[in-house]
Amino acid sequence: MTDFYVTYTMPSKAERDGFIAEVREAGIDEISRGEDGCIRYDYFYPVGSDNTLFLWEQWESRAHQKAHCQTEHFAQLGKLKEKYNATTEIQIEDRV
Repeated sequence: MTDFYVTYTMPSKAERDGFIAEVREAGIDEISRGEDGCIRYDYFYPVGSDNTLFLWEQWESRAHQKAHCQTEHFAQLGKLKEKYNATTEIQIEDRV
């Protein structure tokens, strides 16, 4: 099992809120949760920060997450990141 911890940082709270609203409206989170090998795909608001968003992805394997990166909804997520000027920091943890 592999965990991906993604921190999105946007220039403002308004951009962060617009980003997550469009993610949910497009169903990107729900579609991702339904993918083969997806164990968890959840967004969180970090306490004390108005312009960041945290995503915890958990996959059965790195191969499953790699397949996720080839989907249409993942490409759509990339376009939303550009639209809302989001930068990302990703940490990966393999579990045995």
